[in-house]
Amino acid sequence: MNNLSSYIQLLPIPWMKQKLENIYNMNLYGHLYIMFDNADYVNLNSLVLENLLEKNNICIDKQHPLYLYIPIDINKFYKDLILLCKSLFKDNIYIILGGYKEDHPSSTDLDYIVKAYINFPELKDTINFAYLIDNSKCYEIFTSLSDTQQILIEPFTACTLCGPTLNYHIKNANPNNTYHISFVSLLNDSLKSNFVDYYIKGLTNNNNNFNFNF
Repeated sequence: MNNLSSYIQLLPIPWMKQKLENIYNMNLYGHLYIMFDNADYVNLNSLVLENLLEKNNICIDKQHPLYLYIPIDINKFYKDLILLCKSLFKDNIYIILGGYKEDHPSSTDLDYIVKAYINFPELKDTINFAYLIDNSKCYEIFTSLSDTQQILIEPFTACTLCGPTLNYHIKNANPNNTYHISFVSLLNDSLKSNFVDYYIKGLTNNNNNFNFNF
């Protein structure tokens, strides 16, 4: 059990909330976290997930719903994560798939919900929303995570971190009580040689005027 917990990580990122507010020129509500794996995907179970939430003082209920953002191309791990979360939190969790328009030029967001249900019939009626956005901010998010938490993610999984800016949660009675967890993938060994290129792209983004000195 402890080994599994060491692979799957959940971290609060309040500074990224400020970053997203800055680059999208909007106010965000609720508490932001990222989830990622330190190794190959492992089998999640309820104890692992509940321990991660407890360590971060996250209690999911009707007054404190969870919005979970997952990459739009569903694999077996994401499928298991969705089913586990739905079994634990029922109607108090919203599953949202996110991707980049540039990666899916001939598809719509709804196409990927249908695709997920075809590939994994057991997911039927578990996904609440899906979105496709442009990838103009992905390197800026990459650089921000590198600078502040020394976490290197695959830039094109940064789409899940943009999910809270779409305000799916705004209709809640108190949106400040919501939790947002974005699943990202760490930069794999084959892409680490591109680190400098990714980092510089993030620094030179026209919107990258965020002050990290806090």
